[in-house]
Amino acid sequence: MINKYHAKGQYYDGYYFGSTLESKVYHLLKKYDDNLSIHPRLTLIDGKKPWRPITWKPDFYSPVFNQYIEVKGTLTPDFKLKMQLLHYLNPGMIEDIWFVTRNRSYRWQGIYLMNIDEFQRHLKAQEFKLIGEHQP
Repeated sequence: MINKYHAKGQYYDGYYFGSTLESKVYHLLKKYDDNLSIHPRLTLIDGKKPWRPITWKPDFYSPVFNQYIEVKGTLTPDFKLKMQLLHYLNPGMIEDIWFVTRNRSYRWQGIYLMNIDEFQRHLKAQEFKLIGEHQP
C-alpha cells in the first residue's frame, strides 16, 4: 500500500506500519524492548459535546527507555499543529520525544529530528547507559 506521501505501508508482527522507515524503527526498538507499545493514543484535549477529543498517536512508546518515538517522513500540517499544541499544554515534553526521519537530521521549531543512522547510534549509546545503571 502506498499513501499520499508515497510511503509504502506494511504489516509485521500483526501491526500495520505506515512506512518502511517506521517498520525499520520497530525492528531496531524490538532488539532492546519486548514491551514496546505500538501507536499508543495520547489525549491532548478532552472532548466535550459536540467536539471530539484532540489526540496524538506517536508511533511507539518504549518503557525500557521511557520515551515516545515518532517516525516522520514528511512534516504534515496536522503534525505541526499537534506538536505546537503538545508543547503549549506540556512544556518540556517535546524534548523527551525521539523523532526519527529518513534522510538527514535537522531541527524544526526546537524539535530535533535525527536520521535513522543517528538513531541506531543513539539506541546503542542508550543501551550502554542502561547496562551501566544495572551494574552492582
